[in-house]
Amino acid sequence: MSNDSVNFLKQSLLKEVLVSPAITIFVDDPFSAVEAKLRFHKIRHLPVIDRHNKLVGIVTQRDLYHTLAPRRTEDGDYYDKTALDSFVLKYIMTPNPLALKPDDTVARIIEIFATHKYGCIPIVKEDGALLGIVTQVDILKFIVRWLKTS
Repeated sequence: MSNDSVNFLKQSLLKEVLVSPAITIFVDDPFSAVEAKLRFHKIRHLPVIDRHNKLVGIVTQRDLYHTLAPRRTEDGDYYDKTALDSFVLKYIMTPNPLALKPDDTVARIIEIFATHKYGCIPIVKEDGALLGIVTQVDILKFIVRWLKTS
């Protein structure tokens, strides 16, 4: 990797990459809402917030699969809403996930993704309020845009 590439990643800030507003779920929502939002929005990660928009956790498609396997039908996977709602989101989510600030660098998030194998990292304000989210795919799209203009 050239010095120009490294410098670009070290100088680029997450506020240039983050998806905002992020699709979220409230910590006290029924667990079936997790499946519904993941399916409807075709996403794999949901930041969990409280009623003050403070990040309190994260729940992923993998968490959903590990909690309750879907039923297979000819039309695709199906989740029983009643069965899902027998689970409590705050006990399934990962509490207090690693979060970064909008002025953190793209280089920093790439290092975290590579080291910890995270699929996403929420981006928060100083007070912990959620601003958005950055996924591995968002980083790849950002790099592709840069490559096309270089």
